[in-house]
Amino acid sequence: MSADPRLGKKAVINSKSSRVNKAPVVTTLEMAFDLFYSAKRSEGLRERTLSDYRSYWRYFNEWLTKYGYDITDVTQINPELLREYLGYMTHDHKRYEDVEDRQKDGKALSNATVTSRLRALQTMCKFWAEEDIVNENPASRVKAPRHDTDDKTVFTDAQLDALLAAPDTGSYVGIRDRTAMLTLADTGLRINELLSLETSHIDFSARCIRLPAALNKNRKPRIIPLSPAVLRELLRLIQETSAHFDTTFIFVSNYGEKLKPDHFRKQLRKYATMAGIDTKETRISPHRFRDYFCTNYLVNGGDLFTLQRIVAHADVKTTQGYVRPSEGAIRDNHAQFSPVSRLSKALAGKRRR
Repeated sequence: MSADPRLGKKAVINSKSSRVNKAPVVTTLEMAFDLFYSAKRSEGLRERTLSDYRSYWRYFNEWLTKYGYDITDVTQINPELLREYLGYMTHDHKRYEDVEDRQKDGKALSNATVTSRLRALQTMCKFWAEEDIVNENPASRVKAPRHDTDDKTVFTDAQLDALLAAPDTGSYVGIRDRTAMLTLADTGLRINELLSLETSHIDFSARCIRLPAALNKNRKPRIIPLSPAVLRELLRLIQETSAHFDTTFIFVSNYGEKLKPDHFRKQLRKYATMAGIDTKETRISPHRFRDYFCTNYLVNGGDLFTLQRIVAHADVKTTQGYVRPSEGAIRDNHAQFSPVSRLSKALAGKRRR
């Protein structure tokens, strides 16, 4: 028999880990965020999402500095700290407060903004817990504030007509902006999708937009039908653009550059004023055209699941949010099916006997 090679060697049996007595590793806030950001970038998240993470993390750090929180290690982030930040965003912070070159209006952050910033921090904390950078997720018990849900304000057909009549169609900018509004109202496209359209995305023979996966929020290709009138306006704009600029984009600035969303929003506000629309009562923005399209598509008898495919809602519940019977239809149904109304009719019939 051969000799046991383990003979004479020192054995480690039932020994505790040597790491127990080591000093804990300090992970600074900067290091923790870099680890999170690198992981999300490697997962292939879109640049817009990564940019939001950078911004939301910067806002959180600015708050820590502004109010003198001495946080040197990510493990010092706890539920109490996150709730204090949530309270600050909800009640104390005013939008554009720390943004240069933006008009300060003294308004609080919107519920959607507060929820988005909190959700970003919750995602970071969950990542750190899963990666054993912190012992437990400090955001797991922090909930977003509740708020009342108002009906979406959708502008009327008359208001849309007034908006479409506002641009000067004798100018390139007027043709471009009117076509953009028509396309948004006819397709429900998101503003970034609209302004990223190139001539090759328009299928004139099939009368539709073929939006590639790279431009879709859900990373899947999508087909969006076009009305004949909108298709004609798009063709006219493409011809105007190609006559002045060497570009494949359909919606461009006066200098031939891809049109920016903020510039188009500014144009919309101008047209709303020209159309005599009270923007305090009826908000006018690119996304309101999406609301207008979805609402009217369903009111006019469109199918819920087809609409979901057209506008690329990830969850049909989002699409269902646009199912709103008119006030007249609600009153008519109430009059027909209310138990008191039926009882009154029965009593009136007995009296006539």
